[in-house]
Amino acid sequence: MNLKGCWSQRKSLLVMLLSVILVSSSYAADYSPESLKWHQLKYSGSKFFISLDTSVSVDMISRKDAASELITTSEGEGKQPIADEIVKINVKNSVVGSDTDFTVWLEPDTTVLQRTSIYGGIKEWYRTYRFMSDKVYSDKRKPAKGSEEGKPWSTWTNIAQGFFQLDETEQRVTISESEALFYLIGVADLKKQGDKASLNMYDRSGVINASVTVTGSKRVSVDYKAIKNGQTSRIKKKVVALEAVVDARSIKENGNLEKFKFLGYKDDIRLLIDPELNTILEISGAVEYVGNVTIRLEEISLN
Repeated sequence: MNLKGCWSQRKSLLVMLLSVILVSSSYAADYSPESLKWHQLKYSGSKFFISLDTSVSVDMISRKDAASELITTSEGEGKQPIADEIVKINVKNSVVGSDTDFTVWLEPDTTVLQRTSIYGGIKEWYRTYRFMSDKVYSDKRKPAKGSEEGKPWSTWTNIAQGFFQLDETEQRVTISESEALFYLIGVADLKKQGDKASLNMYDRSGVINASVTVTGSKRVSVDYKAIKNGQTSRIKKKVVALEAVVDARSIKENGNLEKFKFLGYKDDIRLLIDPELNTILEISGAVEYVGNVTIRLEEISLN
């Protein structure tokens, strides 16, 4: 091989290496849960006599406790907890006769280890995703007959289990879940226009990168309960909140975004964020069967 050909080959390898580094680093960050100023949030809103309620809790659990709560798969081993403390997030959502209960186990850098979803109300079903290095294990269950409806999901007999493969691009990035957006905003320290934080959300049709971008600021009135050290106070004042938008796109060219949702919101998702508490004050967007709707912070439990 001549010198020109050797240099050309080395240059191509260097470009490929830099691409891998950029893809990996652009979707991962070091976040410290110690900077989280709250551990529980409650939101509510209404439209046309339809109420929407959302509650969020973030707990830090030991690596040992996390390992005991993670399921085993029928093939291969799921990702094991690495950090001394693991972030456990629970999000409950209620709207139009449908109740959802999500629990997510994350490393502090937002790497997801497991996600459990329980749907109740109009439709009942359960699913746990257990994340592995090269694939995702799925355990999905539904009531098999009328007698099983309304019973605990562990008694349902309509069971579908299997694996979804992650391609090379997906294996290189930090994969998280949508519920981690609350935690992300809590630790990313967004302060001014142009500030941005993002994470990757798993979807069977392809991993989606969701970003929260600050577009400006707005003076708004807030009215919520704040709980700290067992004492409750009412916060009713005006604050300068950050205006932000949630944008989603596939991490791959021509990827699928049909199923992107956040708390049931699917279009034009906008947030108001308190830059002092690093928490969402207001969420607005389009909800299926309801249209554009807004929920606001009603209660916060501070660390």
